[in-house]
Amino acid sequence: MAFLPLTSAQLGQDLLVVALKAALFLIILGIGWIIGRVIGALAGKLASRAGGDALLRQTVIGRTLMRSDYPSSRLAKELTKWLIYIAAFLIALESLALPLITGYVISFLAYLPILIGSIIILMVGLILSDWAGEYVKKSVSPEKRDLFYLDLIGNIVKVILYFVTITLTLTHLGVDVTILYIFAQALAWGIAIAVGAAAGIVFGWMLKDKVKQWVSS
Repeated sequence: MAFLPLTSAQLGQDLLVVALKAALFLIILGIGWIIGRVIGALAGKLASRAGGDALLRQTVIGRTLMRSDYPSSRLAKELTKWLIYIAAFLIALESLALPLITGYVISFLAYLPILIGSIIILMVGLILSDWAGEYVKKSVSPEKRDLFYLDLIGNIVKVILYFVTITLTLTHLGVDVTILYIFAQALAWGIAIAVGAAAGIVFGWMLKDKVKQWVSS
């Protein structure tokens, strides 16, 4: 029975270590919660003062977000807040020093900046793509828009820029996009042929009256 006091002491030390790790886990979560709320609120105010709502109103995606009660201030606040929450939770998990999850947590924390950058690229790219397409459509009067098929051209611009944005996002994530490049080349040739034919038709229609004058003279 001589081993019982030693076992009890060891058990007490183990319980103390567990208690300290649990306390550290909760402290990190609490600090992350506070920092997330503070930085999230600042990000929301910054997005609002920078004219984020005006930018969102110029895009279909932005207008959809605003109709869903997600103006730029709330969108920036929620994204920033939850990213900090996730990072704090992972750091808290790492503080437990459990061999089963430590390696995965460290790998994910190392990958987290890449993931955040990819999300930013995707969101900004989609918004700018949408804005560019709408700008093409609204750059002239409705009569000229119908005449030059600017609605169709604007939608084509959107699709191309969406494709570029998704490709850049996947590349930043480290995904092999070779097949997308092959598809992009085929798509580019198809669009070039279609745009060239449409431009030729429009150009010929614009010059038809002058051609008649030249022939009659």
